[in-house]
Formats: sequence, structure tokens, C-alpha cells
Amino acid sequence: MTRFAMTIAAIILCVPAVEAADATLPEGSWRLTQHYGAVNEYRICLFKVERKDGGTGGSLIDTAEIPPRKKGDDPKKLEVKLLSFKADAGRVEIVVEFNDIKQTFRGPVDPKDPKLVFGTLDDDRRVTRATLTRQDGDQLKAIADVEKPKVPEPQAKLQKLAEAVAEPRRKAYKSEDVDEKADLLEQAKAAQKEYDAQAPGLHRDTFNNYADSPYSVDSAMQLVRGAAKNSATTEEVRKWVAKVEIDAARYGHRFSVETNALLAEILRGQKGFAADGLVPSRKAAEGIDDTIPLHVHERILRVLKSLQVTTGKADDGTDARLAQVSATLEKQYEATVPPFKPTAFEGRKDRSANRAVVMELFTGAQCPPCVAADVAFDALEKAHKPTNLILIQYHLHIPGPDPMTNPDSVARWEYYQKLFEKEVQGTPTPLFNGKPYEHFDSEPKHGGGGPMSWSEDKFKQYRAVIDPLLDQKTDVKLSGTARRSGDKVAIETRVDGVKDAGDDIRLRLVLVEEAVRYVGGNGLRVHHQVVRAIPDVKTGTTVKEPSLKKATEFDLGGLRSSLNGYLDEYAVEHPFPYDERPLALGYLKVIALVQNDRTGEILNATQFDVEGK
Repeated sequence: MTRFAMTIAAIILCVPAVEAADATLPEGSWRLTQHYGAVNEYRICLFKVERKDGGTGGSLIDTAEIPPRKKGDDPKKLEVKLLSFKADAGRVEIVVEFNDIKQTFRGPVDPKDPKLVFGTLDDDRRVTRATLTRQDGDQLKAIADVEKPKVPEPQAKLQKLAEAVAEPRRKAYKSEDVDEKADLLEQAKAAQKEYDAQAPGLHRDTFNNYADSPYSVDSAMQLVRGAAKNSATTEEVRKWVAKVEIDAARYGHRFSVETNALLAEILRGQKGFAADGLVPSRKAAEGIDDTIPLHVHERILRVLKSLQVTTGKADDGTDARLAQVSATLEKQYEATVPPFKPTAFEGRKDRSANRAVVMELFTGAQCPPCVAADVAFDALEKAHKPTNLILIQYHLHIPGPDPMTNPDSVARWEYYQKLFEKEVQGTPTPLFNGKPYEHFDSEPKHGGGGPMSWSEDKFKQYRAVIDPLLDQKTDVKLSGTARRSGDKVAIETRVDGVKDAGDDIRLRLVLVEEAVRYVGGNGLRVHHQVVRAIPDVKTGTTVKEPSLKKATEFDLGGLRSSLNGYLDEYAVEHPFPYDERPLALGYLKVIALVQNDRTGEILNATQFDVEGK
């Protein structure tokens, strides 16, 4: 994911004064921290607890600084609103809002250690570890060396190996010299190979010999992820799983349940470990109660069903529960997404303008920050006619395996990375007429993404780029037809009016599926205009004359087979969390575009439905 994604994870909560009765927290300054794994943390804010008028009030003292985006800029402080503050009956619950994101901290106060509260932070989709810690003073303390857990020797070696990978990559990113960049990337590749070779042994050393260190928890999780690849035994896997489960339980019921679901997903996709995954899967299912959101309920039942089938223990009861939960979520989704009414485009100001705008979006079903971009993308389809705006969605394995990814989408990503290295780095990444969002005079100055609540703002940002482009004219004209007979699709395409015909000008055909139903880690249930194939994706067809006719044929049976083969091969190293592979290949469209491969600019495009059955 992009740096933006990491920023989203960091913007959580802090507290102006609010009253609450019967607080069990001692008075004083309290630091709120979000934890990523058992070791890494992000300190968010400091607030003071005071008893007055028979109740307890919380007031903001200090917040963490947000590092400046550019060198020379001043750092900024987090800005938040407190919606509620409760500390009674031995529990703490704080609800805040930051940039339209609600975050809730929940945790019990331990009478044996009232200076530390283990809990969680959660929004409408995800939950993470968090703590409230008593500290002195009225300024948020930095992570002082004395407070950091001691780094075990094998982890110090691992960090050194990781830096050997990162350093040449950083230098390559900054280098303008083609040869130097290539040499640095080769260094990084060699260093990555060394890291991959030594990491399993170093994680085993940490787990076996430093059991009291929090690093052993993170090592246990990494070992579970690579169990099959590193020839782990069932006994080893069970020890690693137990370590992770014990740590998760400290942070509360919901985090424990979701951790067991995650362990089940990881093991489900690894050959020989389905039976080991069934154990945490059942624990997660047994832990479902009113505190577990419905989308998590569905996630648990999906992996449980898959593991039951894989191990020969299919259960009709699981099927029935899953069907009921999924049906409820489908109705909710249809009624609430997008969470705003898209305003229709009023039409081109210049009636002679004829250039279509092509918006390409690189995204991923496992990518939480992609939600705002994806929902805005879908809303654009409601606001614009397809003769004006042509939408193309590429799926990538970022940050996790996505069954809608294919080699052509990856090749298209690499095509744009070479042209726009600094702008095309992660998901979500939007491009307009072959140019990244950053090339247009719009705010904010980055493509980025965010949660569902940001989707309307993202929709408006995209419209600010798209609508002015619709007043442009072009001599390039495209037309085409596509007809399906069984699994064969015959396509006829014509290009006219190309004045600058030559080696740089290429025609590309993109086969997209109008709507694909698949629930990934970010909770989106339907994905639109999903790319399934791009013949000759790297080279296209050179347009050497002002006009060009091209006949192409797709074999959908062969395409489905090749996509399955690609996903099978990818799953060997990167297991998918679920069995579903949405490869119906129904409701297809063909998009024809003419592009300048030297600059990336798309000169014009058209789309047409695949007719026939």
C-alpha cells in the first residue's frame, strides 16, 4: 500500500474534555498507543483523567506529530473530536472521530496493574491492538530507548538483512542514472534472496530461545505464514499458533476471535495444514457473539466452510449460517453503497468536443484504503455516460492475494511504473487519459484512498479532473463490435484520424467484466469494469497509418483455464484466504484505446458490449 495507507492506520483518536461517571481509571496522564504486531507501535495522544462532580473527565493534553510530507515543511498535530468517554464497571470505552473516521478504544482495567489497559481500536471494518498507559508529565513521550523491548540477537541480524534490501532500493528510487538504478535494483534483489533464505531460521531461533520477548510473538506469526514453504511440522505449527493466540487474548475478545480467523485463513491456503487451520477456525466460530460485527461473522464462516470441505468434514449447518449472514450483508450493501447520491454530469460545454476520458484504477480486494477510491469509481459510472467516461479497473495482489488479478493487469501496472515511477507506487492509483492524478491541477496533490466515509470527497476529486477533460477534441476516432458464440468472442476494431501515426502509437484492446461479485478483505462486495485480459498487453498493435482495421478473437475457455493456472501458481507462495475464484466471465465489454507509448497519453478510446450468448 501507499504511504497514505500507513497514514490512515495511524490517524486514530484523542480527547477534549468529556464527563463520565464511575470511572475506574486512576487520575493522571494517559497515553494512547496503537500496536502493529507485538512490537511496533504508534503513539497517538496523551490525555488526562480527572475526577470531578462525582464523575470522571478526560481532557486532551498532547497529540503525536504527523511528519511533514516535504522536506522543510512544519510537522502538524493530529486533530480529533471526542464523541464519548466512559470508564465504569472496570472498563474503558472512548469513541472519537478523525476526518470522518470513527475509532473506538475498548479495554478492561486490571486491578492488579491499573497503570496499563490492554484493549483494541476499531472502526467499521478493522480492529488492531491498542493500550492506554499511565505516564508522567503533560507531553506525549517519544519511544525512548529504555522503553523499547530488547532486540534479541537473531532479530538484530534480521533487521540488518532487511536494511541491506531497503538501502539500495531507496538509492535506486532517487537515482536518475539508468545504469546506476539497474545496479542498485540488482543489489536489492540479491539482498532479498539472502533475507528470504535466512529469515525462517532466525525466526525459529527467536521463538525457541527468546520466549519472553514480544519479538517471539511476531516471529511465531511469520513462521505460521511460511509453514509449508519451510517444511514445518504439525507440532511446530501448533506451538506457534498457541503463542499467537495467548498474546491476542490479552487485547480482548474481538481481537482474539479475529486473530483465530486470520490464523485459519493463513493455514487454509498451505498444503498439508488444513487440519491445523480447522482448530482456530472452530474457536473463532465458537466466539461469535453480539460484539462481533456481521462482516467478521461472514469472514469466519467462509474460512470454516472451506476448511470443513477440505478436511472432509462438511457441515450443512455452516452453509446455512453463512447463507443467512451473506444475504443480510448483501441487502445492507445494496442499500448503503455508495453512501451518497452521485450527481449526474450535465454535459459537455463545447458540443463539438468528442474526446472520451479514460480513467484507469489500480486497486485490490484486500486493500482497506482502496475502499474510497473503488466506491468513487463505481459512482462515476452512475454519473457519466460510457461515451464520455470509460472506466477500467485493474486488480493487483496488494497488500494480499486477489483472485481478480491476472498477468495482463500486472503488466499494465509495470508499464505505468516505468513511465511514472514516483507517482505509481501502490494501491489505489488512478490515471486519467494515461496520466497519474498528480499531473493535474487538483487537490489533494496525491491520488490516495481512504475509508468508505471518504468516498464522496474522492468522487468530487475525480470529477474535478474528469469534467474539464471532456471539453477536449481529437481527430482520432475508434469504433468496433464484439460477438460471442459459446466461448469464442470475435472482435472487429477500426481506428481513423491518427495524424501522428508511428512506432509510439499503439492500439490496445481490453476485455473487462462489468460486475464481479467477490468479498475481499476490504469488505467491498461488487467490483466493476474489472480487467480480464489485454492481448499483446506490452506491445499492443502499432498504428503506422492514419487508419487501421484489426480483427481479434478471444477464447474464453482458454482464458479461464490460463487464469486458473496463474492463480494456482501464485497460491503456492501466496495462499489465498478463501476458495472462491470469480471467473464467470459474463457481461463482458471490450475497450479499444489508442495510446502514445512514449508519453503514456491515451489519445482516444471507445467501449462496446460483447453481444450474443
